[in-house]
Amino acid sequence: MRNLNSSNINSNSNNRKKKWLRLGAVGLALLLIPRRSSLKADSKLAANAENEVNNKVANKFTKEDESALK
Repeated sequence: MRNLNSSNINSNSNNRKKKWLRLGAVGLALLLIPRRSSLKADSKLAANAENEVNNKVANKFTKEDESALK
């Protein structure tokens, strides 16, 4: 009777180890696989930020030009 219990415990322990191993492998794969959408989003954000800076600089010069004309 004792042998059955110890083999059952070993089986449960092995099952837990396998589950954690699978979970770790899936987690690692998700970290390593690049997401394509994030690259597109980053480039759009960078382009938008650059456009905003260019617009602010252009607006600053036009306001200075207008005040100089008055």
